Amino acid sequence: TALVLMRMMNHAAEKEYEADVELEFLKQFPSWKKDAKKHIRNLYAIADRIDKSHQKATKTNVVSNSASVVSGIMSLMGFALAPVTAGGSLMLTAAGVGLGVVAGVTNIVTDVKENSRKRRALAEANRVMPTSDQELEEVRGKKTAYVIATGEVVSKCGNAWETINNHIRALQLTKTHPHLTSAAKKLMSAGQVSTRTSRQVQKAFGGTALAMTKNALMKNGLLAALSLAHDLHSLYADWKDLEAGTPTELAKELRERAEVLDRVLSEQTRRYKNSQKRPAGSSLETAMETQPPPLSSIGKARPRGQWHRGAEIMGL
Repeated sequence: TALVLMRMMNHAAEKEYEADVELEFLKQFPSWKKDAKKHIRNLYAIADRIDKSHQKATKTNVVSNSASVVSGIMSLMGFALAPVTAGGSLMLTAAGVGLGVVAGVTNIVTDVKENSRKRRALAEANRVMPTSDQELEEVRGKKTAYVIATGEVVSKCGNAWETINNHIRALQLTKTHPHLTSAAKKLMSAGQVSTRTSRQVQKAFGGTALAMTKNALMKNGLLAALSLAHDLHSLYADWKDLEAGTPTELAKELRERAEVLDRVLSEQTRRYKNSQKRPAGSSLETAMETQPPPLSSIGKARPRGQWHRGAEIMGL
């Protein structure tokens, strides 16, 4: 008898607890629903801004990569024309180097700006819901990479300035010392000149195509052609990305997270409506078994991708 009485008391206590949980759910749901809808709108808005920023950066990269292609063509023509016209070769090569540096700096600045916008958008998303330490570490790593890349560009700018100065000086010498120009053309075509003449050519035209032998000119021309092919590939990839309008990975993950939260909202809305329609004498125990868990237990669902570690729905 005592055992039966104890079971009845436990059953009554469980039903009372379930009733309290149900009442708390009905009380909290309207406020929670309002917050959840706001989170969903914010996540979609952040994802849209990230994609728009990426599209803008891609357009800039298309322009800068086009400039790189033009630069590569000018440099390649400079090598090809070196045995024929010294002045034209020097001007084309110098202009190509300058244009290439401008294009490279533009690419780096564009990437740094896009990364900065991405970090701000990610910080805003983290205020909606926390993300994993791994992702934050990844963002910091990218920032470090861009700082290093900027340093490389500064170094390349210095080298380019020196190269342009060498070509300007060589261009002036072709006008004042035509015999050296003739010797340089002989070195590039025949590949052989006297040691004294070779030293004079190197001193006058060092750092330009006019100081190269035939083999060296061919090797540098091949390198310029390979660089041009790389620039063409980058231009094609950016153009294809721009035409397709492919969303970024981070924007995809944010939309995924918004979809997860939207599904949870739909489930809880159905539970709320069913709870309101339930007759007063119905069994709460049966109702709780057929409904989603209480609001306080929601939020452990983990979507794919970079949100899988420690991702939780904010405020649930």
